[in-house]
Amino acid sequence: MSDKVAEHVRIRWEASQRIELLTAEALNVSASAMARMEQAGHLERVAPGVYIGVGHAQHPLIEAAAWACRHEQAVACLLTAAVHHELTDAFASGTWLFVPKGASPPRSQTQSVHVIQTAPRFIDPDHDAANGIDTIEVHGVALRITGPDRTTIDMWRYPRRVAREHALEALRRRRNAKDFRLPPFARLARRLGAWSRLEDIVQGLALR
Repeated sequence: MSDKVAEHVRIRWEASQRIELLTAEALNVSASAMARMEQAGHLERVAPGVYIGVGHAQHPLIEAAAWACRHEQAVACLLTAAVHHELTDAFASGTWLFVPKGASPPRSQTQSVHVIQTAPRFIDPDHDAANGIDTIEVHGVALRITGPDRTTIDMWRYPRRVAREHALEALRRRRNAKDFRLPPFARLARRLGAWSRLEDIVQGLALR
């Protein structure tokens, strides 16, 4: 069996048996072999160089997880996180990611990806709990994603990225959630430098 045929057999088997995201590096095969198996209908490309076997059920956050495969510092955020946490009915219209300032941002000519470069301290993995960032497993990837409080606050931190109506609806839904607690929310907003913008609005919602 030639090396090329052996690669194809291995990829086809992995694609049929595993629901995890697949990369050439993880399978120890060539990138061209992965591309050929996509063309043959055994793989579906999720992001550049990241695939899943055809026919597997796909998690709603699969694209965010695929980008995280390529950019370990990336954090799913804003509308991607808001839709996940049911803070908005708006369409995410692509994948929204935080990356540290100075890092090479994810790019794609075929998929919509919105990248926001932020201060590294706000997405430092050593301080995820303090920064309101959670981790969930998606197709074998440990995807970091902003939690409900952080997502709500961030939607007010980036008014040029998120429409005010979506930010207000997210704040209203978060304020009415059973697990909402004002002290930790305010503490996180202060940490992110956003409490002065949010305080009066949060208090106004509380009085309604």
